[in-house]
Parts: sequence; C-alpha cells; structure tokens
Amino acid sequence: MSKSPKPEHYLSKYKELIITTIICLFLTGIYDSINNQTAEIKRWYELMINIRAEQKIQGVDLESLKQSIEIFQTKTDQELTNHEQRIQSLEREIE
Repeated sequence: MSKSPKPEHYLSKYKELIITTIICLFLTGIYDSINNQTAEIKRWYELMINIRAEQKIQGVDLESLKQSIEIFQTKTDQELTNHEQRIQSLEREIE
C-alpha cells in the first residue's frame, strides 16, 4: 500500500511558489488599476484640451464678430451723418 502525500507536504514544498503567485496577482491587480486610472486621466486631459481649443476658437469668433459689429456701426454712423448733412442742406435751401 502506497502512502499518498499529505496536503501539508505540498503546502510546505510549494509555499514560496504559492506566496510568490499571490504577490504577483496582487501586484498585477494594482498595475491594472493604475493603467485604468491613467487611461481615464488621459481621456479627461484630452477632453479638457479639446474644450479649451473650442473655447479659444469661439473666443476668436466672438472677437471677429465684435470687430465686424464695430465696423458696421462706424459705417452706419458715417452714413447717418452724411444723410443728416444732406437733409440739413435741403432744409436750408427750402427755407
């Protein structure tokens, strides 16, 4: 009759291997977690860069719109001044 090895024998024989495996699994979990967080941070960073770029574009658009409005207002004021002068000269001729 042959003796079957006891579980304690396997545990003592492979104790270092089991502990090393557990530590490796634990470190792998930490590594994966860090990678996931890094990827998430990268996504948020890219999103923020895109938002800032969009804000910058909108700011440029608003600035050009403001300049266009100011130019239009200046031209309109000049035209109104010219019309007023014509009306005044016509009024003087009529009197």
